[in-house]
Amino acid sequence: MLVGFDPITSKEPYVLILGSMPSITSLEKQEYYGFAHNRFWKFMANIFAMPTDTYEQKKAIIRKRHLALWDVIHSCEREGSLDSAIRKERVNDIAGFIQKHTTIRLVICNGKKSYELYQKHFQNLGVSCVYLGSTSNANRSIKENILYEQWKQTLWEALGYGNKTM
Repeated sequence: MLVGFDPITSKEPYVLILGSMPSITSLEKQEYYGFAHNRFWKFMANIFAMPTDTYEQKKAIIRKRHLALWDVIHSCEREGSLDSAIRKERVNDIAGFIQKHTTIRLVICNGKKSYELYQKHFQNLGVSCVYLGSTSNANRSIKENILYEQWKQTLWEALGYGNKTM
């Protein structure tokens, strides 16, 4: 049985970003999005103009930009790292997390699996939820520059940045 991570959160998160379950590499490194080819941290670095050389710097983006980062799945069985291989999943207490962090106004699901599970278990929480294409390198259904712009626009709108520069 694989077990995911605790959430990383700012004191007053406005946006909760939900993945499905950490990859094998991420679990080994004990880091969210630890696989070098996942584009999540690259996107965050560019969107917020902050460094991501160390995991501490990566976590600082989440904490300083009113974000929270977690996974829908608490534990599961899975061979390899693909979401399609997930079995016997147990979900995290997303409802409790949102009740505790009343400043959250948007949930972003990073990929199809997290969105499907969120809709199945948590769709009636009264917080807007959007699906964005996965930052995983396995997602080649959309060009990286288009995916990046979708992430940037969604985050900036949710955080009230509009078209301002950082």
